[in-house]
Amino acid sequence: MKPAPTPTTILRLMHQDNLHICLRRGGIYAPNHTPADGLTYKVIHNMEIQSRRQRTAIPCGPGGTIHDYVSFYFGFLSPMLLQLKTGQVRDYAEGQEPLIYLIATAQDIQQHGTRFVFADGHGLASFTQWYNDLRDLDKVDWTAVNLRYWADTQDDKDRQRRKQAEFLIYQFCDWSLIREIVVMNAGIKTKSSRFCSNTRRRLGGRSGSEGIGTTIERRRQ
Repeated sequence: MKPAPTPTTILRLMHQDNLHICLRRGGIYAPNHTPADGLTYKVIHNMEIQSRRQRTAIPCGPGGTIHDYVSFYFGFLSPMLLQLKTGQVRDYAEGQEPLIYLIATAQDIQQHGTRFVFADGHGLASFTQWYNDLRDLDKVDWTAVNLRYWADTQDDKDRQRRKQAEFLIYQFCDWSLIREIVVMNAGIKTKSSRFCSNTRRRLGGRSGSEGIGTTIERRRQ
């Protein structure tokens, strides 16, 4: 297998309408650790899958379940994105345009002292292996992670699982760890920039405003 890229990019897919919530909170909370602050997060996930993730134990690192972590992928063009784009997720019908990626790196997470785990495939697959040491990043199939077309084939019936390798950040991802925001087009870039500017102005120098100047880039198709 290919060696892990360094730095190792990780990406979180979310709806643009949640950006102001992340900025106001100073970062992203894991589902089991979300504060009761009255802010309503726009859900884009398959709720049946989320129910299973809530019950799935993590066998290394800080332990807990998947919902004790903020989930990132290693690669773009995930099966989750395809389901959202093509209307396969119940109660979501907005397509791909309002979806954005938050970009960080595994090395920055480690240097920040934030605990993490990662997997060599989809977190719900019974034979997925879990790790909590970046020296094990070579266990991830980087060829599969970066595939544009990832459906299982007759010769490789495990390709889709490996494509969905995950990096999980324990409890909270501080906004200062987000290097950039990737969007689909210029209109979404303008709207996201406005979110950032308005939140920076509203928060001023108070906690949570650090890192709001994150670069916003248009996604290259």
